Amino acid sequence: MISKDDIFNKIKEVLVEEFEVEPDDVTLEANLFTDLELDSLDAIDLMVTLDKELEIEINTETMQDMRTIEDVCTFVATAMADE
Repeated sequence: MISKDDIFNKIKEVLVEEFEVEPDDVTLEANLFTDLELDSLDAIDLMVTLDKELEIEINTETMQDMRTIEDVCTFVATAMADE
């Protein structure tokens, strides 16, 4: 099973590589929209990428409630535990 640290590192990798976010800006407390300046389409792209790379299913309704990196990490950990 993948650890929460591994999940965080994967999310960070995707944000840095795909969305050109500065690595130092990616913290558990970082808000996807205000701190990392993602828009709603970027958030969808992030979830699609995580969905493919981590082989989980992400419900777009659930995704709408996610605001921070920690929210995403918690969701991914839960989704992976359910599979």
